[in-house]
Amino acid sequence: MKQLHFFNTVLFLWLCHFAVAQPYSLEVSIKNQPDNPVVLGTIKGDKFTPLDSLVLQEVAGGLPDENHSGSQGSIQQVTSGHQLKKVIWQFPENSVSGMYRLVFGQTTYARVMDESPQQLDFIFNNEDIVFETDFKAPQDSLVVLKSEENRLWFDFLKKDKELQNHLDLLEKELDYFQTRVAAAKSSAGAVAEADLQELEMQAVQQANSFNQLQMARDRFILNTAEKNKELLALRFISIFREPFRDGYFLSQERREFYQKEYFRHIDFSDESLINSPVLTDKIFDYLVTYNQPGFNQEQREKAYMKAVDVVMSQIEPVKPGSQANNPVYEFILNYLVTGFERLNMDHVLTYIAENYSGTLCQTDEKTTLERKLEFQNMKPGDLVPDFTINDLSDEPTTLSHILKPRNLILFYASWCPHCAEILPQIKAWRRQFQATELEIIAISLDTSKSDWQQIVRETRFDEFFNLSELKGWDGEVAPKYNVYATPTMFVVDNNLRILAKPQSVSELIEYFGK
Repeated sequence: MKQLHFFNTVLFLWLCHFAVAQPYSLEVSIKNQPDNPVVLGTIKGDKFTPLDSLVLQEVAGGLPDENHSGSQGSIQQVTSGHQLKKVIWQFPENSVSGMYRLVFGQTTYARVMDESPQQLDFIFNNEDIVFETDFKAPQDSLVVLKSEENRLWFDFLKKDKELQNHLDLLEKELDYFQTRVAAAKSSAGAVAEADLQELEMQAVQQANSFNQLQMARDRFILNTAEKNKELLALRFISIFREPFRDGYFLSQERREFYQKEYFRHIDFSDESLINSPVLTDKIFDYLVTYNQPGFNQEQREKAYMKAVDVVMSQIEPVKPGSQANNPVYEFILNYLVTGFERLNMDHVLTYIAENYSGTLCQTDEKTTLERKLEFQNMKPGDLVPDFTINDLSDEPTTLSHILKPRNLILFYASWCPHCAEILPQIKAWRRQFQATELEIIAISLDTSKSDWQQIVRETRFDEFFNLSELKGWDGEVAPKYNVYATPTMFVVDNNLRILAKPQSVSELIEYFGK
């Protein structure tokens, strides 16, 4: 009995040893990879977050360097000859399933033209991954040696690209014949009846071909999904389904129906979509349909406002039974705000702030998104809050006690490269004003007094009011002003009323030049 007990104990320990989850690995062989670091990171919408990077190592014969000891999660890289290099990486146990990106570096042409580096987006979902690729064309040359998720994903992308290209071509031909038919009918007898019938027949043929290919593509997506229900790639692939655009409709009618039914096949309750670019790519493509040729800026912004309403109407701000924000809702709202910020579409941002800032659950500490929305709601004519904080000599300074008829309140930090650029520009611009006309109040978001002192000294900004709580983003003043990035500027009068919110030195100069 003792021997049996001993045997069972050994067997149990042996099984436990193999039951422990082994870390999953990524292995990529890369042809023509230059001698620069390969960077691995996660993707969340259009945001890339680097995880790890390591300089390439040359190893004769393509064998791993046994003396190299990387930390958990570090990229280990070896080479075979001069044309083939290898990247090996172990996913930490807490790695999130979703899209990841390998950034291989820029080609010579990309460096000259300041274009994006060569990169490859792939899926990780708790499995080992083995790829072969070429630096010159990472996705087109990709061979998936191991990974069911990525084999399905990249096979789908290749086939769908062919189908989409064919659909685009058919739709252009369809629009051409429909336009010719309309022109012939409006020419009041200038086109022979036989010629008109021929044009109409060609338009019908194109409509049939266009409709049939749309149905074939939808069947392809459904069949792919049916065979691979357990894979994460399926959730991403399902988003590629599109509403049927009847070829017998005119172009404008097809576009309107497409916009109306665009989101029919998207499950906005699926939080896994956040950890990829597929959802934001889909929303971007939808927004593009509202940007019509010939629109002026005002028309374009109004169209985008309408599109924003359609997008946000697809998701509940708060999940039923929850007191927290719906992660998908917050994710998409943040994507829209960030995107229109980049496009400098202030009217669209103001519209979003006015209509959606109240849809988020308020917490004790504002999120960056909440600050962005409330910052947009701070308009010329509104009052900014008063405050008292210390200057460089640790003397308390109250804003309302130092105001002149016009004042520039500038939030900045020593660690902000753009701030270091604009501070001397603002100082040079300030010289054209008399001392009684304009005051500058520079508020540092530093936490180190020495860093704060150094940037004031280097930029010779010491002649202005230099204030700081030395608490970074955790101070009281920046949240009150809804500051979420540096530099941020307010022009106010001596009654604390906002006159302008310039986003650059050029806008600041333009405002004062009016």
